[in-house]
Amino acid sequence: GLKGKFLNFTGKSGDHWISIIPSLNVSGYGDTEQDSIKDLEYNLKILCEDLFSLNETQRDLELKKMGWERNKIFKKQYSSAYVDENGVLQNFDSPSQVKKSILEPSSL
Repeated sequence: GLKGKFLNFTGKSGDHWISIIPSLNVSGYGDTEQDSIKDLEYNLKILCEDLFSLNETQRDLELKKMGWERNKIFKKQYSSAYVDENGVLQNFDSPSQVKKSILEPSSL
């Protein structure tokens, strides 16, 4: 899958509303602002389906054409800590002080 937050611009052009995510070159339009965003979401879904129908090498090439690149640091393992089958954190220095949270970047 794909997760992220993307900068979206929405505005009126003539009689129609346009929504666009420049970093992915995906847009949508409609008679109302809500219609343009709904169309944008649909087109984003199609883009993701198309990207994930490709093999990893082809997908990387298509994303590179859009100015994206794979961050190699995410493939590296810096810790031996892991969560066991019971959901308990193992091999961590101070497991009683561990706080679980969800981090969403404000931009990619």
